[in-house]
Amino acid sequence: MGIVKFGREWIIKTIEDYENAINTLDGNDFIADMGEGLNQWRREKDEIARQRADVKRQAVAMGII
Repeated sequence: MGIVKFGREWIIKTIEDYENAINTLDGNDFIADMGEGLNQWRREKDEIARQRADVKRQAVAMGII
C-alpha cells in the first residue's frame, strides 16, 4: 500500500504479476480515499483506473484471466 505513482506502467506476464499489481492498486485506492483534496482525489482515482484497465488488458492478453 502506498501513494499513487502517476505514469506507472505494469508488466504482467504471470498470475503473480497480476495479483501484485491488483493488490497494490487496491491499496492505492484506499489511500486515495483517505486524502483531503477533491481535485487530488479525482486525479488519483483516474490514474488508478487507467492502471487497473491496463493491468487487466495485459492479463487477458496473456490468458491469465
